[in-house]
Amino acid sequence: MTFTEYLKYKEDFISKTHYYSFLETLPREGRRKVNMYYREKYRHFINDVPQYEQLKLL
Repeated sequence: MTFTEYLKYKEDFISKTHYYSFLETLPREGRRKVNMYYREKYRHFINDVPQYEQLKLL
């Protein structure tokens, strides 16, 4: 599962563009922290959830 697919299916963003539009509304420091937060959640999801369950989401 790619980061874009993760954002769409697990975090309820419509698209990656929607995610980046959301980030643009934040101040620079907030943007960095929010981006790191979602990237870290994605890493944990990839490492902790078996691949066959990731495919079920798609």
